[in-house]
Amino acid sequence: LFFIVTLCNANDNGLGRTPHMGWNTWNRWGCDLNETIVKEAAKAVISKGLKAVGYQYLTIDDCWQISRNPQGVIQADPVKFPSGIKSLADFIHSLGLKFGLYSSAGFYTCQHRPGSLHYEDIDAKTYAEWGVDMLRYDNCYSDGTPPMVRYPIMENALNKTGRKIYFQMCEWGVDYPATWARPIGNSWRTTVDITDNWLSMTQNIDLNNIWADYAGPGGWNDPDNLEVGNTGMTETEYKSHFALWAIAKAPLMLGMDVSTLSGFILEIVSNPELIAVNQDPLGIQGRRVASYPPTVNETTSLVWTENCTGASNQQWKVESDGTIRTLLDGRCLEIFNCSTTWETNIEVSPCGRNLRCPNAQKWVYNNQKLINGYSGQCLTLYSSQGPSLVASGCNGDKSSVNWNLDSMNNTITTLQGQCLAVRTNNNLEVWAGPLSDGSVAVALWNRSPVAGTITANWSDIGIPSMTPCHVRDLFSRQDFPVEYRGLISLTVQSHDISMLKITPVELKKRVM
Repeated sequence: LFFIVTLCNANDNGLGRTPHMGWNTWNRWGCDLNETIVKEAAKAVISKGLKAVGYQYLTIDDCWQISRNPQGVIQADPVKFPSGIKSLADFIHSLGLKFGLYSSAGFYTCQHRPGSLHYEDIDAKTYAEWGVDMLRYDNCYSDGTPPMVRYPIMENALNKTGRKIYFQMCEWGVDYPATWARPIGNSWRTTVDITDNWLSMTQNIDLNNIWADYAGPGGWNDPDNLEVGNTGMTETEYKSHFALWAIAKAPLMLGMDVSTLSGFILEIVSNPELIAVNQDPLGIQGRRVASYPPTVNETTSLVWTENCTGASNQQWKVESDGTIRTLLDGRCLEIFNCSTTWETNIEVSPCGRNLRCPNAQKWVYNNQKLINGYSGQCLTLYSSQGPSLVASGCNGDKSSVNWNLDSMNNTITTLQGQCLAVRTNNNLEVWAGPLSDGSVAVALWNRSPVAGTITANWSDIGIPSMTPCHVRDLFSRQDFPVEYRGLISLTVQSHDISMLKITPVELKKRVM
């Protein structure tokens, strides 16, 4: 069943009545961006029909700025953007698109460019003069004050300019912005930065799902930009990625080289019926409503923290060779994919499988810290209250990086008393969300490594149990030939998803 919650007032700038859609430079280009790349992307958004289906914001992420002039006005990198930011914004506006820019609520941006802390008014005025329509506001290099103190300062500065600027907050979900950001921003990040792999994508949508009750017109949960169309996942996995962001009412910000976009990926991201689910004016975030046991064990599984129950997935054995094995099935704790980057996922996988970096499964326990033998990073709670875990720097708050090892009970616990655990949630899932026409959007998602049959029961998706319904496949854009009562079961391939629109027959008759 669905419960429509009473939301506090959203940011009063009148924007974000539906989740924003567009393209952002970061996932594909990082700091290797320039005005030619942005202009070509803008032209491709038009030529490939993306503007026609709703994509409108072209956003430059970090690394566009280089300094401030003696008056404190932010300056663009003259090598990357020789024509200047206003000229680029004018070009994008001439195509009927909107222009977004990036900064940080700190002394520096995440890539150590000038941030906006203590420059909020002058930066907001500059952005308005340049014609900026969206600000993506990060949280690096702050002065230590909470983001709920710093972010309203920029929101007020933007509103004072008189220009409507969409405020996209990006503090990574650390301080649970869903619970306080609605009067400030038009969207707020709920997760760590996404990376182009299955584990990262699934972790982010899981974390985003926690906060479903807080999203709605004017303010949206944001599990980060889309990785669809890059190279780290299969086409099937990108299909799941896009459909999950659509049903979860997440912002749809593309992150690939849009100038080369074609074929299956173009078809997925421009599917008007998936986009219609995302942009439905009712604005209720779809969520996980049912799940079923996995058909077989995954080779790798994420870890997190949860309340201690004594279950086998919470029990660990620290071996003399430095490995830490789960007593669930004997797999070893490791960092993901031999990575040394900040905030790398933590997982369990078969012991000894990584010949390329065997020390990725080795850990040293020192001063209550679990230090990885390959990267030198520490097992870290992404937020002091969990449940997400990453490998990160060892100098964080004790509540995030300190662990208690109890060899008698075979547990590894946080200072708050939560247990390190292998995530064993069910792998065949039903997600659903109501739509403004009275129908329900339903996703049948198979997270397991083999095909499985997934059943959506009407009682789980908010439809009276014996109601006859029409079912439409949103990927093929075709109606099923028969009516369904009570449930629908479909076989879904590994890592694939089926996206349906289920409409009571009587409702459809009234509409017709």
